[in-house]
Amino acid sequence: MIYHVAVTDLEGDTSLRKITLTDNRDGSTQTVPAHRLFICIGGVPNTEWAKPTSIIRDELGYLVTGPDLLVHGESPNCWTRDREPYDLETSVPGCFAAGDVRHLSVKRVASAVGEGAMAVAFVHKYLQEIV
Repeated sequence: MIYHVAVTDLEGDTSLRKITLTDNRDGSTQTVPAHRLFICIGGVPNTEWAKPTSIIRDELGYLVTGPDLLVHGESPNCWTRDREPYDLETSVPGCFAAGDVRHLSVKRVASAVGEGAMAVAFVHKYLQEIV
């Protein structure tokens, strides 16, 4: 694995042959032979928008949802419903999170898609309770 670099060039004809990497810290480049490339674009959640809200985030910034919000079986102080949070529901009733942004999520595309579908079902359930 190589960290702190950007892929700045790919070379090959019918298949990959070389990759040029640029170091994000000093700008130096290196070209290395390669036949395959896997890029991990990071695990930092884009949740700064939630900072001024009542949405609880963990120490890394991931949104805490569902049963993970309970501490010793108790909902957080900001919870305003007479029920426990639904799976995928944040500490703000009716606000759901799915995929990589969630605390302890699996961090896979297929899981995120499935969670997104589940979130839609929970939104419908939530809307039925407030009507």
